[in-house]
Amino acid sequence: MSDRTVNITVADAIAEFLSDQGVRFVFGVPGGENVPLIEAFRQRGVKFILMHHEAQAAMAAGVCGEISGRPGVCLATVGPGAVNLLSGVAAANLERGPLIAITAEVDHSLQDRVTHMNLDLNAIFSPAVKGSYSLSPQNCREFLLAGWELARSGPSGAVHLTVSLENSMARVGPTGPQFSPVREENIQKPGLNELASRMGASRQTIILIGQGIQHLGLQQAVINLAEEWNAPVVVAPKAKGQFPESHPLFAGCFSAYGDRPVREALEAADLILGLGLEGADIVTSSWEIRTPVINVSPAGAADPVYRPILAIDVDPGQILPRLLSLETADFDGTARANRIRAAISAELETGFKSGHGKLAVVDIIRGLRKAIPEDGLVIIDVGAFKLVFLQAWMTDRPGTCFVANGLSAMGYAVPGAIAAGLLRPDLPAVAVVGDGALLMYAGELATVARLKVPVVILVIVDEALALIRLKQLRHEVPAEGTEFESVDYAKLAGSFGLDYRWLDGARSIERVFREAIGIRRPVLVEARINVDEYTHFK
Repeated sequence: MSDRTVNITVADAIAEFLSDQGVRFVFGVPGGENVPLIEAFRQRGVKFILMHHEAQAAMAAGVCGEISGRPGVCLATVGPGAVNLLSGVAAANLERGPLIAITAEVDHSLQDRVTHMNLDLNAIFSPAVKGSYSLSPQNCREFLLAGWELARSGPSGAVHLTVSLENSMARVGPTGPQFSPVREENIQKPGLNELASRMGASRQTIILIGQGIQHLGLQQAVINLAEEWNAPVVVAPKAKGQFPESHPLFAGCFSAYGDRPVREALEAADLILGLGLEGADIVTSSWEIRTPVINVSPAGAADPVYRPILAIDVDPGQILPRLLSLETADFDGTARANRIRAAISAELETGFKSGHGKLAVVDIIRGLRKAIPEDGLVIIDVGAFKLVFLQAWMTDRPGTCFVANGLSAMGYAVPGAIAAGLLRPDLPAVAVVGDGALLMYAGELATVARLKVPVVILVIVDEALALIRLKQLRHEVPAEGTEFESVDYAKLAGSFGLDYRWLDGARSIERVFREAIGIRRPVLVEARINVDEYTHFK
């Protein structure tokens, strides 16, 4: 933190610290207790972005962290504001989006005398974050720095800080004891020789990439290793793009619709080399594959979901080049990857064809892929459509496909696109959101309009909570409480001042998306699908 100012308030110290770290935006819904902090942000050029729900503020900040690799920042007031913020903060923590969540708290002088909005926020947030701490004039400088570093350190995630109104206005005092966040000890640290021995003995290795290698810049190192070994490469949802999906050794997305061939290939392999695997990488079911796993990750490699036979807590970039010299006997890797991809394509064919006003999901995905540049940003929300997108959306670029996966909280895509539009206004950004999630937080359309971020919001309309409805049908019970009435999305868009487009048929998909991206204004694009199509996905 800069030493250029003295005799400043805690609010000033917070704003100064965040500004010095390069934070440009803070997302939130304020209360009276936040007024000094918001003013301190304004004076230091940190723009406060008013959202219409606290959970959406946290999701936007989390995606900022995912895009930049530096903590995004969100803000809420005491009581209900803080509780609303919690779901988005917990989501960011599991998405490995580095995040600083700041909430107000009831003044310490009043905590034993009032009940109004008085909650123990540190106790509430602690299970969902890496750390939760109260700021005071004595500890604020140390806790800010420690919290920032904790949010960034592997595995990255969320840190919660509280500051009361009386403390935010108090002058920063003498520093207290140096704060050191508690870190878990590495569970297992096998040597490179043991790793080399197991890898060298493998004859059918598959590389499985998880979310733990985000921001490490390892794509070329993984390509080199895969090509040297002729090993197929599978990605988990939040690792899309970490291996180019046009590469002959790419073998699909694990934990998505159509991944039965992937699971069969993982089961048939004699070794899985995991890079950054975490339990949160799994969406559709538990890990039941019996093939031995070696997991190399910056932290937490001994993930209890995968139960690796070797768990190495180290940046994989330090190990991958040293594995190139290992001799393997797999001469069938490219052919295996090709067979897996062909089988996935067959799995995604449902028999549903796009007609006027009702489109097949894969046709929407392919049309969008043709329309958006390779470096365009796509942010995918939670819903049945997500599991199709994860498999059918193809990208060769890391850091271009963002998906709600860890907590799988609905409402991720629109605030994520807001974050993308603010951080990377040079790139097109598309939010892919279901009608259920859009209606849950429809107020954020006003945020999009106010900020004039040139994002495209693609709403997949099936008039149902389709994933839950599908589970009801598979349990052979009626679809109760999972369907809702139609909405006029043209009028909804117009009421917020957004442009509107409708995908009326298969031939118009690419053209409409190109037009929507090209006008560089906020656009709502409506795509209606047949909800029964999901019953054919496996």
